[in-house]
Amino acid sequence: MNTFEILAILGALAWIYPLAILIRGILTKAELEIINHKQIEIGYTTYGPIVNIDLAFSSNNKDAFIKKIVIKLEHESKENIELIWEWFEEELLEMHVPESGIVPYRKNQRAIAIKVPTQTLIEKKVGFQSQKFKKEYSKAFSATNQKQINIVDNGQNIEQLKTTNEYNDFLDLFKNHFSWRKGQYQGEIQVEIAKRKELFTQPFSFELTTLDIKNLESNIIACQKSVEVYFVLPDSEYQSVWKWAYPFDLEK
Repeated sequence: MNTFEILAILGALAWIYPLAILIRGILTKAELEIINHKQIEIGYTTYGPIVNIDLAFSSNNKDAFIKKIVIKLEHESKENIELIWEWFEEELLEMHVPESGIVPYRKNQRAIAIKVPTQTLIEKKVGFQSQKFKKEYSKAFSATNQKQINIVDNGQNIEQLKTTNEYNDFLDLFKNHFSWRKGQYQGEIQVEIAKRKELFTQPFSFELTTLDIKNLESNIIACQKSVEVYFVLPDSEYQSVWKWAYPFDLEK
């Protein structure tokens, strides 16, 4: 074997290790683990039915990129609700306050994606809303808004808006789409990550009491009041006060 043949073999061998690393990286798949907090926040506002929940994610083998999170709920009556993530809470920094100690500074941002590096636990408070409700809300808002413009352009009293079908249909939207019921819910958190067809899931369940439903139903009036304030009786100081339910995960 001459010198050139030896060099050729050595050159070929030099490619084996990086090639093996590349192949391993391609074939290795991220494995995501999901942990949810025991307490769940249930609401109903002008955004419709809401579930807010603290979640923790860890990834094995390689980094994971979360593309979408969906919550599917089934009431004991077999009625179903699907909620999609809309925002998550991001911790930006920690401030030291003499009276309170270390206080984290957080902000909410729109849910687009979350990177979960390996050997790292990522914790987020995630807010879920109903896309079905948001579409119906958008249609009702647009119809009422156009009716308001027509009334103003015609020089009519804005109170006339309250007599229109569009305005009253908007108010009825909040009653007709109130979806929370007394009883037990079975839920599943479904997480979609990049480059994986399989969904990663986490089951949970909770129960809403008669008092929970009564409190949540009271938000219907607050929703309707917010519509009145926006379209008929502008009040820059008005703030809606929402009531929430805080059931615990029965699985834990």
